[in-house]
Amino acid sequence: MYRTADQHGNPVAATGFLLLPKKAPRNEDGWPLISWAHGTTGLGPSCAPSRTESLGGMTPLLVKWLQEGFAVVAADYPGLGPEGQVHGFLHLRAEGRSVAHAALAARNAGGSAVSEKWFAVGLSQGGHAALGAGEEAAEAKGMRFLGTAAFAPSSHLSTALRDAVDKQVNGGSLEGLRGLLAYIGAGAHVFDPEKFPYDALLSPEVAKEMARPAVHNLCLDQIDEYLSLFAPEETAGTLKPDWYKSSPALREWLDSLNPAQRTSAGPVLVLQGEDDKVVPPEGTRKLVGELCAKENVVDSKTYPGVDHVGVMLTGLRDLGTWMRGRLENTRPPSVCPAGSLPTQGK
Repeated sequence: MYRTADQHGNPVAATGFLLLPKKAPRNEDGWPLISWAHGTTGLGPSCAPSRTESLGGMTPLLVKWLQEGFAVVAADYPGLGPEGQVHGFLHLRAEGRSVAHAALAARNAGGSAVSEKWFAVGLSQGGHAALGAGEEAAEAKGMRFLGTAAFAPSSHLSTALRDAVDKQVNGGSLEGLRGLLAYIGAGAHVFDPEKFPYDALLSPEVAKEMARPAVHNLCLDQIDEYLSLFAPEETAGTLKPDWYKSSPALREWLDSLNPAQRTSAGPVLVLQGEDDKVVPPEGTRKLVGELCAKENVVDSKTYPGVDHVGVMLTGLRDLGTWMRGRLENTRPPSVCPAGSLPTQGK
């Protein structure tokens, strides 16, 4: 447990876990640290990866990094873990700070076994959080930030939600995404309950269900099934069709959650599968241009035929090469200036 801050800058307690290789560090600097940012798990305390036996389903990946000589710390994000809280889904600054503060907490807890050198690495919501951590890296005081690696990072929420409304209005199904969309509505409500009621974004039926405190404890593997039973898509819809016009404040707030708000403290690697149905590849390409426009050093890899989850396994070799380069202090590759096309992954 460690101290961090929510999206409003208020201090909050956060939880996570720290993993260290069994053997002694190779040198006096300690094991270089990966601050892992997890993908979406839910809103309630019990959805925290640190509370699960599988550590959020990522045990094989985490063990691989341990075998490669990294220490790994993983933030649960504010609202996940401690009782009595609700997670502010996709709150960029809060998630980013929690990932940076987790690195500092790991350094303090691990002592000489944990290096001052650290990376932020994440998938999906975690890719979004890792990019936020790069902008908040100064919060890990006294440590040396080596860069961010973001796999299929969430971005451009307003555009994604407008596309989802168009699909809904035209009779298309949002099954498989309804829980994520409901979590976005809940995240807005957590930020400002008065300005953003659940039905500012969500259909009345879905909003009614998401307002139930017990529903906040349903994690990602449960929420879609719950909504299919109590707010079925064919009768309840998912999103409020005119939310974009009726709530300009919500639209503005969603835009403020986009990464590339400020220049990162280190170089950035973005990895994206071209067959991703959750995070649109065109949105990630736009994000790469925006990161470049903020004078970041950005490398980007795309993988044809690879889906949202598969990009993690497919991109591991490119990630390893990139991290070794940062540890060896070589010049980071970049597709910038803005407008350059992402390079193909190998």
